[in-house]
Amino acid sequence: MFGGSANAKTNLKNLTFGEQSSLIKKLGEPAFRARQISKWLYVKRCCDIEKMTNLSKSLRDKLSEKYCADGLVTVEKMKSEDRVIKYIFGLSDGLYAVETVYIPEEKRGTVCLSTQVGCRFACLFCATGRQGFKRNLTLGEILNQIVEVQNDPEAGTVTHVVIMGMGEPLDNFDVVVEALTIMNSKDGFGIGKRRITLSTVGLAPEIRRLGELDLDVNLAVSLHSADDEIRSRLLSVNKKYPVSELMKACREFPLKPQRKITMEIVLFDGVNDSPTDAKKLIKALHGVRAKVNLIRLNRVESCSLIPSPADKMADFKERLLTARIPVTIRKSRGGDIRAACGQLGKTPPTPVKIP
Repeated sequence: MFGGSANAKTNLKNLTFGEQSSLIKKLGEPAFRARQISKWLYVKRCCDIEKMTNLSKSLRDKLSEKYCADGLVTVEKMKSEDRVIKYIFGLSDGLYAVETVYIPEEKRGTVCLSTQVGCRFACLFCATGRQGFKRNLTLGEILNQIVEVQNDPEAGTVTHVVIMGMGEPLDNFDVVVEALTIMNSKDGFGIGKRRITLSTVGLAPEIRRLGELDLDVNLAVSLHSADDEIRSRLLSVNKKYPVSELMKACREFPLKPQRKITMEIVLFDGVNDSPTDAKKLIKALHGVRAKVNLIRLNRVESCSLIPSPADKMADFKERLLTARIPVTIRKSRGGDIRAACGQLGKTPPTPVKIP
């Protein structure tokens, strides 16, 4: 089923837990019904109110008058040589599509979620930003990405979530926070906080807001350079929130023992991969409980940047390790289907009409 533009009903997955409880109270039903509905939506991944069989027929009829539980339409599905699956899902407006990636590993299954159609921050090396910003995803559209992946027999169990697909999560702050709550709840998807990672381009005020909520999910920051001039060329957001302000927000971010913020660094040949760049990064991270992911550039059309060669990446890594900064070189996956870091999104942007 699909809640497109022709369907004026409200998707139950667009309601927070509190809103679902209020709805049940308004309908004159006992409070426990709200929890039953949540279990159907997220634990059983149901997309049809009529299949919620432990609800009375009268309640299902009342719900169906104004509400639905629709999922997303799979417009296209691609499988890479290394078993990564990319989905292009049609959205509730019946116009745009968004991309989601499932990454299988030996002992885990990770889903990479999108939070916006396009992105307003236009990072130089990211295909999504070239679309421009279209709109935020709704709560249901974010959660339904997990539902659809879990319901795909070719994908394994989702054990981990990374919110680093299309869009900037902290630019859709309130909705993403509600999604995180439902992902973690035992009445939702039941995914542990340590298995959820949110990645941001570095919106310092929103990082502070996130810290105040004590959600305890993992935080990743797309840093890429500790030099303001270089970082501003790569990420225009740095002009508003320069490295010093971003690092201050990271130092103040509350972390449980043994937890660290992940600093993501895509290395570009001759741009940010020199010994001087490594030295500036080491200095910037002083006092920040951080670990570093070095990432090799995944090629994007119309981007003239060149991936840093392997020997430079190895040297950069060694300099960070010498400074006692934990660092790994991330293995890129799904590049053959444009599912790797920075590759999500059509270029040029094209609305996708759902049949």
